[in-house]
Amino acid sequence: MENSVNLSYFSAPATVLEYARAAVNVGLWNSEHFLFEKFIPRDARILELGCGAGRVAFGLAKLGYTQITATDFAPPMLEIAREIAGTSEIFSEIRFGNADATALPFPPEGFDAAIFAFNGLQMIPKRERRERALAEIARVLRKDGIFVFTGHDRSVPARREFWDAERARWENRSRDPQLDDFGDIRRETPAGTMFIHSADPAEIDAALARAGFRVVFSELRSRICAEPEAVREFSDDTRFRVAQKC
Repeated sequence: MENSVNLSYFSAPATVLEYARAAVNVGLWNSEHFLFEKFIPRDARILELGCGAGRVAFGLAKLGYTQITATDFAPPMLEIAREIAGTSEIFSEIRFGNADATALPFPPEGFDAAIFAFNGLQMIPKRERRERALAEIARVLRKDGIFVFTGHDRSVPARREFWDAERARWENRSRDPQLDDFGDIRRETPAGTMFIHSADPAEIDAALARAGFRVVFSELRSRICAEPEAVREFSDDTRFRVAQKC
């Protein structure tokens, strides 16, 4: 499965509109606000990956962060993000650009912090491509740089029944043949096919270690902060990790 699956989904007008509404009406989650302020200094050079329509970048700017480079691999998302950015002077210093997380167009150690919000890392198909993205993020971060990201956690009790059944399908070879790795999910939506990988915590921690990171924080969103209804409607529960480049 190639990245073109999600590129088509995230370029679809319905998806772009959903993310634009979130950028305007949802904004930063309480959990994001808490973790960004806890781990990322105001003067940090920040790289955001998978910025979508700008929800996180705009929230960072409102918090007083001024060195923000926001990237996405879907040109329609960047187009609407730039359009929204033009409505406020607060957003004028955000630099938007097209970038694939597996091949970042930035020099080594050019950023102090990186953010991959809303399960973005796990929307990259194929394990080797997700690990390539982690290696690229490590490359562009300075030593001791901070990486904040979220991802679905398949170990949570509420999802155990689904994943037990899915494991049985993989073991008896009745799984979806279009999936590459255990934990992969394909969903058909009105906007097209959406892919996401739901990871086991040990899997993510090991991948981070191979890329040269150490985990300094890991917790489910629901255990960090209470979120308003708009956030809960926009996204189900997810695990936050904060990793530091060794």
